Amino acid sequence: MTERQGLFTVQTSLYLSPENRARLEYLVRERHSNPPDVVSQILADYPLTELPVDTDGVEGEPIHMRIYLTPEQRAAFEAHLDEHQTTLAALVSRIVADHLATLPLPPPAPPPLRPKADLAKRRADLARLKARRDEAGKDAPAWLHAYIAQMEVELRRLEREG
Repeated sequence: MTERQGLFTVQTSLYLSPENRARLEYLVRERHSNPPDVVSQILADYPLTELPVDTDGVEGEPIHMRIYLTPEQRAAFEAHLDEHQTTLAALVSRIVADHLATLPLPPPAPPPLRPKADLAKRRADLARLKARRDEAGKDAPAWLHAYIAQMEVELRRLEREG
């Protein structure tokens, strides 16, 4: 642990379900912040007298991150970890998961818009490949014919969607 601006910087892992991970990502975007700051704020808002004893059931892929703890938080967390024989990752994951579970699911992300420039570039690429095929005549490789056919199908699909 290192001390930075009155806070202790601690490396740990955060284990979240896919739903809670999506909530955390949305919260980070909504606050225009970064994950360590958001998680540290969640921990700062949690009452130190009510640290969870049950840290079982922590699930998900690990998210390696640093958190910032006040000296009071650090002392309370260390005492709690010693008393309950658990890990910092499990404790932090439980606190963050409990907080995130109270939040609504984030709205689905809108599909990325295909700019007209992308379609124009694809049309230009297709025209270039057709010119190359026509230049080679009957000696054009079979893969080129197949690739052009795939590009035409993909371009028609994108035009229908757009």
